[in-house]
Amino acid sequence: MMNKRIQILALLIGLLTMGCQSQRNHPDVSKVEVNIHLERFEQDLFSNKDSLQTSDIAVLKQKYGHFFYLFCNNVIRIGSGTDTELTAGLNAFIHDPEVKSVQEKINKEYPQTAELEKELSGFLKHLKYYFPEKPLPEIVTYNSAFNYAVVTADSVLGIGLDMFLGANEESYIRLGIPKYMFDKFSREYILPSCVKGWFQSDFDGSDVKGDLISQMIYQGKLLYYMDLMVPDLADTLKTGYTATQLEWCRNNEEGIWAFFIDKKLLFNNDPSEYVKYINDGPTTSGFPPDSPGKIGAWIGWQIVQKYMNENPSVTIEQLLKEQDAQKILEKSHYKPQRKA
Repeated sequence: MMNKRIQILALLIGLLTMGCQSQRNHPDVSKVEVNIHLERFEQDLFSNKDSLQTSDIAVLKQKYGHFFYLFCNNVIRIGSGTDTELTAGLNAFIHDPEVKSVQEKINKEYPQTAELEKELSGFLKHLKYYFPEKPLPEIVTYNSAFNYAVVTADSVLGIGLDMFLGANEESYIRLGIPKYMFDKFSREYILPSCVKGWFQSDFDGSDVKGDLISQMIYQGKLLYYMDLMVPDLADTLKTGYTATQLEWCRNNEEGIWAFFIDKKLLFNNDPSEYVKYINDGPTTSGFPPDSPGKIGAWIGWQIVQKYMNENPSVTIEQLLKEQDAQKILEKSHYKPQRKA
């Protein structure tokens, strides 16, 4: 009888824990109001005109504000000179045969963006729910000529639609992009790429301490942030892993953690030693071929999830501002168990 009571108590505790986690990750945002409309910069830029005039540049500046300069300076890198110089640079860009070909593919693949607006609206609702004091970004699409999938600034989130033309787009092969990355250039990766981009603009990874555990926790925060901002998004899309790779991680979690502990890697501050565990790749060096890349990021995610479960009073904002990775690790009580 006592064992049965213990089992029932354990079940109740488990259900309560799941309930807390569900409430944290699935708040009711139905009454959160956001206004979203994707501005199609590439369509305005690639109009039916034979060439842009300086008057067109003035119109683009007026409509797109900071994004116009972000595009010219950072995306296609023609600088921010006089209107005459900008007109010449943008005309050269839109009349380039390969760029024009890419634009035709964008027009075919994304004739309208209503569904994408709906998905991004969910993200913005959660963003406003968790960070009510922060302004929401304006969202703009563009043709980057295969330079940037996502760009961000204080008030804008830009989506390079040319980087989401599908895994079979032949241009990606010609560019020499590794084959394992092709699936991430599909339409379903637009939303997770936007969420990651906005996280990185708000919480700059360059300030993170240069040791493995700090880098792992930063990556774990990013994935946990995605848990909250897009709670219905599949873990495969959050991580970029296949379902088989995710299953491998779950089945080998104890062994992965033991590897980091046994080799005393957690506080290693030599980037040449630890980047292999947090950088993207077809697999992770030192692990079997079945393992995915960035396995340190996945472990960081498990630690952060455990930390937030163990410390339910901690808010997402407090988590993201906490720079002491060792404190998060210790208070998470993270200790994966061998799967039965």
